[in-house]
Amino acid sequence: MNQSLSYEVAGVMPLALATGLFVSLCTLQSPSTSINPDGTPVNSYSNVSGLVDIPCMDAVLSDAAIQATESKTLQEILAKTFRHVLLNGYYPTVLDGVGAGWQAVVDGVAYDLLGAEPDSQSQMIRLKLQIATV
Repeated sequence: MNQSLSYEVAGVMPLALATGLFVSLCTLQSPSTSINPDGTPVNSYSNVSGLVDIPCMDAVLSDAAIQATESKTLQEILAKTFRHVLLNGYYPTVLDGVGAGWQAVVDGVAYDLLGAEPDSQSQMIRLKLQIATV
């Protein structure tokens, strides 16, 4: 008797894609390592090869918990928005960008890449993203 689930696991992402829910596009970008003549870093990003226009599902981080993400002071208001993005497949290179200053551009909006995790069967990658606005 064969009790392997490898066949069923391999069918998960094709079924998920068939739902039509992966309507957003995600491009991962790495920061420039160039330095301006005055010694400050160049504030620009370039697309990471193989991680451009990946179909994805973009959602709020958690609909089960309401989080207060706005801090107020007399001079400014800082609001943080978190996103949970499910990529349409397994992209292990994304894991290199966590902690390296990468950003994810989802449907034209640039977010900081806070975290990435694969599922236990290496079928997909989930991202935790943040944008902070003043």
